[in-house]
Amino acid sequence: MILFFIFLLLGLIFIGLYIFSRERFSPANLLLALWLAAMGIAQLQLSPYERAWPLNFWFLLLIFLAIFYLVYKIVSYKFGQKLAVTEISPAIQLKYPLIIFTVLTLITLVANFYIFNRFGTLPILSSVPDKLRFIINREVFGLWEYAALLPRLYLPFIFICLLIAKNLPLTKRLWLWFNLVLGFLFLGLYASRLVIILPILLSYFAYLYLKIKELNFKKIIISSLTALLLVAFIAVTIPALRNYITYQDYYSEIDYTPFTYLADLSSINLPANLSWLIPLYLIPSFNLQALMRAVDFYNLNNYYFGAYSLSAFDSLLNIFSLPGLGIVIPWETIFLPWWVTATFLFSSFVDFGYLGIILAAVGWGVILALIYQLATKKPTLLSVMLMSYLSFVVVMSIYTDYLLREEFYLDLIFIFLISLAVNSYSKNLPTILLPKRKS
Repeated sequence: MILFFIFLLLGLIFIGLYIFSRERFSPANLLLALWLAAMGIAQLQLSPYERAWPLNFWFLLLIFLAIFYLVYKIVSYKFGQKLAVTEISPAIQLKYPLIIFTVLTLITLVANFYIFNRFGTLPILSSVPDKLRFIINREVFGLWEYAALLPRLYLPFIFICLLIAKNLPLTKRLWLWFNLVLGFLFLGLYASRLVIILPILLSYFAYLYLKIKELNFKKIIISSLTALLLVAFIAVTIPALRNYITYQDYYSEIDYTPFTYLADLSSINLPANLSWLIPLYLIPSFNLQALMRAVDFYNLNNYYFGAYSLSAFDSLLNIFSLPGLGIVIPWETIFLPWWVTATFLFSSFVDFGYLGIILAAVGWGVILALIYQLATKKPTLLSVMLMSYLSFVVVMSIYTDYLLREEFYLDLIFIFLISLAVNSYSKNLPTILLPKRKS
């Protein structure tokens, strides 16, 4: 229990640094805050499936955090010295972005209609939402599914326009709000917390970076609490609702609640009035437990030497009729068959062991430092959105490796194209969205 309080306190200290340090909203402080807090929560060991961490696993985590933070600080300092701060001007022209967002909404509508027509329903409307979303992913995976979930990425762009625009006519502002609300309704149809949390966090991080020099303590606390409560609410209610609808017939003989399914799988025995904490506890504790067991399972004789990380491109290889790497992880042997993520360090370790952990620490330290300096000193729509997206990846790092998700690369392409489109067609954008051109 003492470790729980120690690491939770350390997490709170780094959250304080994230908000109040000279390098405001540094993704390095965010990563350390989340990982230290998660390490503390995992020490509660509320499930019999969890076991105490061995010394080698403690060493792995601490060496990653130490190297990452050191590299980030060095690169951020060196690169930051070479960048002059770009000033921000106040105007924004929204004629073409309105058209762009309307077209994106229509694309989403068509894609959802296609999926609805094919399956006769959508996850939240079906009697088995937990199963149907995986069926859709398996049978429609590709551009149709990506298009159906496009609001994940264009909603933050709408939010930025609403945030930055000055003297926007009421009709245009209402049209943007209509597209915003409709986009969240589309995402809600898929009963997936991740696709709803993504635009919320992207909007939150974009707000922080766009207003970095204006935000006072009150505004930071209000925006942060709003984002945190929304994310926590969605993280609890979406899986609870999805599981409640899908598995209620399996528990007809007991007092079934929205959290019975997760409590049964994880064997976490909490009082009924605290059962809503189960989804929030499982994310940090079980993912770290899975990583710990993976460290035990893999050794010098069975590393993948880069092949596992490259397996993210199997679908791309299949398009060109090339053989995929087809690596199958024996999750049931490692931990539990239903829990198939082990933080974003899993892929680095199974590929290269401790060397992979060091490479991940150095790589992420360099990338986050460079993008942070660009987003805060040379802000453009692209750099702000990239920093917001990578901040989301940092939040998700305790859950999964986003670099192994094919949508990660599609998302980066989408962010680049939309940023380019808005900048190209808007003539009076502020510097925050478009760097000044030399006359």
